[in-house]
Amino acid sequence: MGENSSKNSQQVNNETENSSTIFNRRKVNGNTKQIYDSCTMCLNSFGINEDRVPRICINTKCSRLYCAQCVSSVQTLNGSYKRFRCMYCLLEYPRDRTPMEHQVLIQQLWNTMTIKYGIRYTSHLLSKQLTQNNMIDLWCDIECRRRHLVNLISTLERFARWTQAYQVMTDAHIMAEKLLDCVTRIKKCPIENLNTCQDEYKQIISTSDQDNHDGVGSHYIRICERLLVDISDAEFYRAFTNTHAKMIEWNCALVSSDKFQPQILDLLVTIEKDLNDQWLNHRHDIVRAKIGIIGYTCVGKSTILNRLLGIENLITDESSPVRSIKSTYYQLQFNRKEPLVSPDNPLKTTAITLVDIQGHDKDMATVDNQVEPGNYLDEIRKADCDIYLLVFAETLRHEQHGWITYIEQTLKRHCILVRSKVDIDFLSKFRERSGIFFGSSTAEQRAQYTSTIIEQLRFDNEIEPHQVYLTAADYMPASSDAALLLKEQSFDMKNLFDEISRLAFDARNHRIHALGMRALARVMNICFRRGYVLNVFNYKVGAGFAAIVPFGDQLPRYLARDYIRHAFGLTKDFRQYLTQYHLTVDQGCLQTSTLENCVTATMMKSKSSKSSLGAAVGGAFMAGAPFSDDIFRAAAPAAVAITGGARIALTASTAVVGVVISAAVCAWSAVDSGKHIFGYVNRLCDDLILVSSPLIATIIDLNTKNYEHNL
Repeated sequence: MGENSSKNSQQVNNETENSSTIFNRRKVNGNTKQIYDSCTMCLNSFGINEDRVPRICINTKCSRLYCAQCVSSVQTLNGSYKRFRCMYCLLEYPRDRTPMEHQVLIQQLWNTMTIKYGIRYTSHLLSKQLTQNNMIDLWCDIECRRRHLVNLISTLERFARWTQAYQVMTDAHIMAEKLLDCVTRIKKCPIENLNTCQDEYKQIISTSDQDNHDGVGSHYIRICERLLVDISDAEFYRAFTNTHAKMIEWNCALVSSDKFQPQILDLLVTIEKDLNDQWLNHRHDIVRAKIGIIGYTCVGKSTILNRLLGIENLITDESSPVRSIKSTYYQLQFNRKEPLVSPDNPLKTTAITLVDIQGHDKDMATVDNQVEPGNYLDEIRKADCDIYLLVFAETLRHEQHGWITYIEQTLKRHCILVRSKVDIDFLSKFRERSGIFFGSSTAEQRAQYTSTIIEQLRFDNEIEPHQVYLTAADYMPASSDAALLLKEQSFDMKNLFDEISRLAFDARNHRIHALGMRALARVMNICFRRGYVLNVFNYKVGAGFAAIVPFGDQLPRYLARDYIRHAFGLTKDFRQYLTQYHLTVDQGCLQTSTLENCVTATMMKSKSSKSSLGAAVGGAFMAGAPFSDDIFRAAAPAAVAITGGARIALTASTAVVGVVISAAVCAWSAVDSGKHIFGYVNRLCDDLILVSSPLIATIIDLNTKNYEHNL
């Protein structure tokens, strides 16, 4: 099979959706504190939903963060007789105590949400004295939020077989119906319903309970965020049905069985089966290429999206809302009914989903191009699209060039530049050159000036090395001149459509790869990383006992690692499975030596010499440093035939005991070993995720070649 190179470690992190912990430094009460935005245990991002709320360790010297779902999982496994224990500081909590909610981070999450959902403008509408003249503003706001909600509902309903979000769907339908009733009554009798609908609107979208976040729009935000999470989950369930079933099976076994059942080879084989299924004819439209529309607010993003969808009537709920102010509060997904056909090969068809990403406020600069909550780069990342269309209506700003760089160099995605509203510039230049209005000109005059004006527009909007596609908003022309122009001139709309169609086929492969990595990372984080760590304290007694021998606690560390590899199923069969694909990883990416013989790396970390165990031990003794893994790789074969407990006893009986270490030091040794074991589980899981990226890419490449061969 062909050799395939992996993406670099940064890109793997981008694609696996929280395969590593990302943190932001924020000032709290005047002091700089390190606040992580991902759970310590499962590495999923925090949110305002009940199961994603951040909780913090009660040990102030630790302050590690857990999500509410992981805390609940630990409590379920512990039962009523075991106490919660932090995986980092190893503090055993008092009975009936668990990590407490991190109120500062929760408030930050809510502040971000109120900005994201445009609650400030809605609050302004709800607090002002309405008249018949400004009633239209309230109507537009209600209708826009209703359309957004309907879009989320319809998107989730497409995954009806793969989701059980009954309660949130019921709540969403009820809210959408109430909002529809409001807009209908305002439209029929605006004067009679002036104040009534204002009060009703606030009650519909706000939470009535007495929690800390019962302000305007809080109920609306909760429902939308829950729907967005369920849509993301349903996409995973639908595309990787077998992998999802395997995750459920292992999670159930974690509760009902003492044996650790997840096996990495089983996971990879299951992922491979799901990947192969993507090329079956009846499943070819399940995974769609995602094309995101980004840019500043009010530059025509939604208009471009509606044209790409082939929508003629903006009144329908199938269209993206178009307004003169911000009309998109979060990512709206629209499935194009007809697949795109490649202009190079008519047999290559691709189903696509267009994503309307909320516009960025020009007054909110993307500070230092950092990816953090509330930053537009973070919105681009979370949209997780395969192709991005950057729509702009004037000269690109410096921060927009930063978006292009981030998309192309960090996310490794295509970025297509689209200059909108060129009809305005065209008409202005036509008037300057001809001395008459476009509507008053003859066909000969229009033919005389059109080509030179378009050439000038291309020169004015040239951005090397990119091609810029010129487009115009033709749903609601700004004038009669514009209406006439747009009947005769479509500018680059067809060329833009062809370019997207050309890129979409390969973009779908990228989407499958991204979903495959996300599916694998989710199972690794939940079933392997979180599931195994719950059993890590089994090694406390052995490490404490071995601590009475100088350096003796290092042997249980190695034995623990050996046991971890065995528990994960890193056997000969697993290595044979990987080696058949001839995978390559980037230089120095592997954090452990476990997979060295399974993949090819251009440069590996330097390793300690195995030729002289005595010299290595002496060096460790003199420096007071711990033994390396390589020392125990050399020492372990001598005791391979006896059990772990017997090996510890053998070491204690044969080593020269210099002093008897106190019980307190033995206890410290047990804690230290616990930290060490957890670190190894994390590094091993990271390595397995890293190696899976080129593996999935190779499987996709093989399927693509077979598919194209059969066309």
